[in-house]
Amino acid sequence: IMEMAKAADQANKAAAAVSGAIPEGAKTYIRQAKEKIFDSDKLRPVSVFFGMGEQGAWSISLNPVVLCPRIKNNILFFYLNYILLAALIFFISMLATFLNPKTIILFIGLAAVWFVVLKATAEDKKFGPITITRKNATFLMIILSGVAAFFIMKDVFFITLGSGSGISLIHAIFRDGAKERIEETTSEPQQLEDTEPQQDLEHDFA
Repeated sequence: IMEMAKAADQANKAAAAVSGAIPEGAKTYIRQAKEKIFDSDKLRPVSVFFGMGEQGAWSISLNPVVLCPRIKNNILFFYLNYILLAALIFFISMLATFLNPKTIILFIGLAAVWFVVLKATAEDKKFGPITITRKNATFLMIILSGVAAFFIMKDVFFITLGSGSGISLIHAIFRDGAKERIEETTSEPQQLEDTEPQQDLEHDFA
């Protein structure tokens, strides 16, 4: 366990070094973009997502003139709900995968290989002209673990991508009324901006 902890510490130091090499301007831009995209105010309530209490919240239209703008408006308005839905499907799929006995056996075997490799490379090993250090062995094990995790988790990603996209697309096709809500949310800041000059003028005349 101590050997695996040391390997994890080395991986954390490498990640910190990569993070430190990123310019501050890029970090600020990424942070601001993340805050803007994942703004909690853009997560619509369940009642709005399902149109509870709204008249004509769901409708069927095969006219591209109606359907294409509706899909666009729903994606812009409910995108954070769609991301949350995909995350929920991903969590459920991952939980089902980890509870699979086959997956448990594979992870136990991978942990055993890690233990053997770290134990064997406590000191540098020489195989003819080749010298294997713990750093090289750890790097190779990270690659092999990533490949193994991909094959173990690939079904989870496919299920999440397929189910999340399908459910979101069905919702975007049949959910009506997002256009009006987008117009309401975009008109509120404009109304506030329009009232500010009037207040300033009144204050000047006073």
